[in-house]
Amino acid sequence: MSSVKNLPGSMRTHHCGELRETDIGKTVTICGWMNKYRNLGSLHFIDLRDKYGVTQLGFEAFKGDVGELRKFSLESVLLATGKVVSRPESARNPNMATGMVEVEVAEIRLLSLAEEVPFLPHGMVPATEDLRLRYRYLDLRSKKLQDILTLRSETTKKARLSLYELGFNEVETPILYKTTPEGARDYIVPSRVHPGKVYALPQSPQTLKQLLMIANTDKYFQICRCFRDEDLRADRQPEFTQIDIEVSFPTLEYMKNLATHVVKRVFGFSDDFQMHSISYDEVMRDYGSDKPDVRFGLKQLDVTALFRGSAFGTFADVAATRDGMVKAMFIPASMGALARKDIDQLTEVVKPYGGKGVAWVKVENGVAGGGISKFIDPSLLAALYEKSPEKGDGLWFFCADKNFNVTHDCADALRRHFGKHFNLIDPDKYAFLWVYDFPLFDYDAEADTLGAKHHPFTRPKDEDMELYYSKDKSLVKNVKAYAYDIVCNGYEIGGGSLRIFDTQQQSRMFELLGFTPEDAQHQFGFFIEALKYGTPPHAGMAFGMDRIIMLLAKTDSIRDVIAFPKTASATDLMASSPSKPSDAQTRELGFQWLGGARD
Repeated sequence: MSSVKNLPGSMRTHHCGELRETDIGKTVTICGWMNKYRNLGSLHFIDLRDKYGVTQLGFEAFKGDVGELRKFSLESVLLATGKVVSRPESARNPNMATGMVEVEVAEIRLLSLAEEVPFLPHGMVPATEDLRLRYRYLDLRSKKLQDILTLRSETTKKARLSLYELGFNEVETPILYKTTPEGARDYIVPSRVHPGKVYALPQSPQTLKQLLMIANTDKYFQICRCFRDEDLRADRQPEFTQIDIEVSFPTLEYMKNLATHVVKRVFGFSDDFQMHSISYDEVMRDYGSDKPDVRFGLKQLDVTALFRGSAFGTFADVAATRDGMVKAMFIPASMGALARKDIDQLTEVVKPYGGKGVAWVKVENGVAGGGISKFIDPSLLAALYEKSPEKGDGLWFFCADKNFNVTHDCADALRRHFGKHFNLIDPDKYAFLWVYDFPLFDYDAEADTLGAKHHPFTRPKDEDMELYYSKDKSLVKNVKAYAYDIVCNGYEIGGGSLRIFDTQQQSRMFELLGFTPEDAQHQFGFFIEALKYGTPPHAGMAFGMDRIIMLLAKTDSIRDVIAFPKTASATDLMASSPSKPSDAQTRELGFQWLGGARD
């Protein structure tokens, strides 16, 4: 650990992870928290800890009252001055960076006495997550979280430099902005000076960064905070950070090369790093997910056609339905075995995704048995193996539903389950995908409505323009977009699109999404007008900084990589947030609580 670059006037000369044998004989001053106190009768030792490490303090030559040391409590903040000396041979600790030396204390000062802490940040018994979030400032004293904060800082620096070296300008955009539909609920901020009106916290700077392209900024980026009022999970928070990017006059090839450049710098890959490209249709066919973990195989097979007219009525009915799908996955015997109880528990794996169960067949010596084997005749079994790259004995598993999305989701859940069960995932590997040609819309057949798959400013593919202007929404739903995602280890860590830069195309988009001309004007009038005055072709993307740090830190919880995170219910246990405003604030903002009460 390099020396702290102190300006004149610092209280310390060195930090607690810095001293080595080359420092023996120096008089130093260090500061930190009392990590441990050992009273061996005639010998007293204190382990002093800071962000950088631990240094042992010895008191054998101390001229003061060693009895005062007993008054120091764990986690109290101390300042110690003394000479660096070599530890006795028997007391050396080669597993500790400073383990060959100690500071022979001449002076020690108590800077801040700690009361008994709710938990020790370096304790042997970990505290519960709720307790750690309630006292987040104590949890942040731990080496793990401080290392992650440092990693986050260094990664942010790499991201900035990667874009600066390509001539990007960093531009800040407003936090108080206009409510616009971005796919999630807005956080709303009432305006005091404009009674009855509100600001919205940005879900992303989408229209703003496009306006910057219209304004001739050419290459924009921002490390920005975004806010979405949506249900949370392990990789999602109500406020998050993204590396936001927009450029003028790009091609799809340029955008992929740009994403590759950023990933290379941020992850420290060699110059020959490339992302494997796969279309949305291919990735859904093979993995049932647009963000698969491809560190392992187990590709899925669409076997719907094989079960049309099958003796197995359940699958035959699914195969005969317009949107029905049957998918199969083969687990070769060489991969490992599954007990019958393990197979029976697979229903619980798919149930959260709408699955009613998992059908299976076991093949031994080329003969099918168990599960639905009575419906799998030799010709059907041969047809299954003809589709499979894996041959031989093993287990066939099937997911089926009259809604192909449910089939995809269940097959994906099953694949991820097998990846963990059979230990197929290399935790030290990063597997990247560039997923492209996403659908432009999500289509609700029952309501005959379209929703933006990405956002309302994503450009439809040129070859689908006839479909785009069709009056039949069941045809419009087939339009593909110039949209792309960057996927790593089962996480979507980035995504973007080429943008609409034609006013007619943009008006058609609002029309297809169900906006009346008045609605579009009310929400996006400023943007619609800007498109009229010469808009360059432009594109952008955003990387999720929090998810990137999760991958680099090898943690599966986004709360580990954010200094002050929210719980799964979007609350801050430390600050008791969200909280109720005072009556005075409520009156000043001019709003009323439903029911007339704040409780």
